[in-house]
Amino acid sequence: MVNPILGKLRYLRNYLIIWALIIIAHILILHLFYEVDVLIGVVDSLIFNSLFCGLGLVCWYPVKYSNIDSQNFVTILTNHFAAAVLAIGAWLFFGEYILDKSFSKATEYLEFLSSSLPWRFVVGILYYLLIVLFYYMILYYNNLQERITQEVALKSLVQQAELKSLKAQINPHFIFNGLNSISALTITNPEMAQEMVIKLSGFLRYSINQDGNQKTTFDEELRNIDRYLDIEKIRFGDRLHFDKRTSYECLQKKLPNLILQPLFENVIKHGVHESIDEITVKLTSYCENGLLHITVSNNYDPESVVKRGDGIGLRNIRERLQLSYQRSDLLTIDQTENYFEVKLKIPQ
Repeated sequence: MVNPILGKLRYLRNYLIIWALIIIAHILILHLFYEVDVLIGVVDSLIFNSLFCGLGLVCWYPVKYSNIDSQNFVTILTNHFAAAVLAIGAWLFFGEYILDKSFSKATEYLEFLSSSLPWRFVVGILYYLLIVLFYYMILYYNNLQERITQEVALKSLVQQAELKSLKAQINPHFIFNGLNSISALTITNPEMAQEMVIKLSGFLRYSINQDGNQKTTFDEELRNIDRYLDIEKIRFGDRLHFDKRTSYECLQKKLPNLILQPLFENVIKHGVHESIDEITVKLTSYCENGLLHITVSNNYDPESVVKRGDGIGLRNIRERLQLSYQRSDLLTIDQTENYFEVKLKIPQ
């Protein structure tokens, strides 16, 4: 990692501005409080503060190579104390040497220069502490940003893995039912079995093509539901009806792919499969306040269903919506004696 002051133009500009202000303040203090000649005061301030300005850049290296995580506080403090004494000693030596050569005939100033070394040493300690503190703040900020970036990336990877896991629960269940139906039809109705294989192939092709994309359009999702229900109608015939009502505006909205599949699997499993009566599945949708509202409802025979509830399919949808949108209020269920309704809200 390069010196942060040299690494960013903004930091370097501010660093030089601060030292310019220090140089001006130093000149004023020498002239007003110690009655040092203005010219000598300007040279004194420029020499000492320019030297420490450059020394401040070097102070980065003791900070860079002191590992706070692996070294204890006493060790770090000792290292910085030694570095400060050496740096400030060199600073005072070279500053005094240059000024002594520059103003060798200004006896009064040279006496002042010699007597001022103790307080210059204290000022040097203050400079060192402030610069080192600044470097540590930069290190802390950069490390914090790096950890945040890593956590966000890790969270994204975990979320993608969970979504893929939830999506993986959908296809095997349907494939199992579809293959069982095909197996039965190969004997009783070979032509229908062939038709079912083609539709099943189309359904699976859609599912595989969507694996790399988390979102699809409502229109594409409904096309896939149509394929699914066409396959199931081969099994159940007139016992299954689908009433779909939506608008063009809603069809262009985005939603997690295969998010509707478990709803219709529930209808088949708990409604059509367990009933000898006609089951009508209704799908309605509308767009409002940045949300795509989808309602899927169906009637069912209460005497043929022992227990209904929030099973694996609905739990799958709830978890996927939570992972995708970080909200827990996007799925609601309404159930009466012979009517079941699920409402989804998909943020856009």
